[in-house]
Amino acid sequence: MDQAAIDEVAKTFMRARQTGERLAPLPAQLAPKNFAESCAIMDAVDRLVGERIVGTKIAAKPGAEVVYAPLAAGRVFESPARVPRALTPCQYMECEISFRLTRDLPAREKEYADAEVFDALEGCAAFELVDSRFRDLKSAMEKTPYEFYADHIANGAMVFGPFRKDWQAFDFTRTRVTMKQGGRTIVDKTGGHPTGNPGKPAVVLANLRRGSTGLKAGTFIVTGSFTGFHPVELNQPVTGEFEGFDTMEATIVG
Repeated sequence: MDQAAIDEVAKTFMRARQTGERLAPLPAQLAPKNFAESCAIMDAVDRLVGERIVGTKIAAKPGAEVVYAPLAAGRVFESPARVPRALTPCQYMECEISFRLTRDLPAREKEYADAEVFDALEGCAAFELVDSRFRDLKSAMEKTPYEFYADHIANGAMVFGPFRKDWQAFDFTRTRVTMKQGGRTIVDKTGGHPTGNPGKPAVVLANLRRGSTGLKAGTFIVTGSFTGFHPVELNQPVTGEFEGFDTMEATIVG
């Protein structure tokens, strides 16, 4: 893609963010053909948004292409949170264990080991509020993945619970996770993260960045869902809990 095409797609996504418009698949001449082109579009959107980048969402499923997206400050909230529907009009939520770096992981030649990265992380229970600028999220995920990735991998917002340093004490393959709204149980399951240990994609990210910028203390790292995304009602609190972790709460308001 040339820069003119990248900028045109970025403006289209920006308009959708501002107006709530939902998009059909991009025309062939504007559709990204690889992840590098998806990244170029995300960077162009972030320049238009103009907010500080405070973290990264990364998907590093075994056997799949590693993909990632920047997290902008204006889409990050602390539990209990009230999130404007304008940010997440699709009204989908999912439960995750997310992370924040407690110290720098600087650029270097030597690969970062799992234990080294894990010891630099604090973890929390989190909601991702999933939102797509495309009209058909499922179709975008399955049929036009690089368009889906270019749309910041369908991130609408993040809601982080209290961070804690003892997250490594948990076996997340055996941890019960629930999500409820009012009297309705939306999710009740055990485990479910694609890599078993949700810290593993953070190691992948540290090694991706060790050849360039490294990672700074305070960076948020979002590593994937345990539950998949589910529709929720407007103006009613949703609670999520990983057994033994702190409860999180978020309400989409509008």
